[in-house]
Amino acid sequence: MAEWYEVFDHVAVLRTMRARVGRLATLAVFGTAPLVVLVPAVFYLVPGAAVAAAVALVGMTLAALYVARELGALRGVVWCVELSARRLAGYDYRRRRVSLRWPAVERVEIDAAGLVIAGRDERGESHRLRIPASFPDFSRLSHRLVEYAEAYGRPLYVDGRPWASVDVYRLYPFLRATRGVAPAR
Repeated sequence: MAEWYEVFDHVAVLRTMRARVGRLATLAVFGTAPLVVLVPAVFYLVPGAAVAAAVALVGMTLAALYVARELGALRGVVWCVELSARRLAGYDYRRRRVSLRWPAVERVEIDAAGLVIAGRDERGESHRLRIPASFPDFSRLSHRLVEYAEAYGRPLYVDGRPWASVDVYRLYPFLRATRGVAPAR
């Protein structure tokens, strides 16, 4: 049986993520390649250069850890989202599909940067899909995600706090002026 679903995509997010990956790859290559050549040369040519070589190795290790962490964060950003009543799927910059069934979604987080859906796929692997707020039609996408999450009883968080504990007057101070005013009909 065919399943009805909605697709939200933003090719500019894909281009942006791929450009960031390209910059990280350039940093990794041009930042560590000279050190790979220079460390052994300095170590053998300059007496007592073991400290300099150790510092260079630590620098390379830190650079590699930074690149790995940034790439891991970029893998979670999706440029295409498929929503249906049974599941949601997101595609990262590598065009790899991550599919989560609604009952396996652990939480939906809303913050200033966009939406984060945390859950486990069919193999039990944990995923955090980030949907940037720059998506066209982000409002409709976020409303649909919240509707599905509520339908399945998935917890909603706003800026790291449970939805039920959010003080709407703190989020939108201008609402205080309208408190006690009857809605226009």
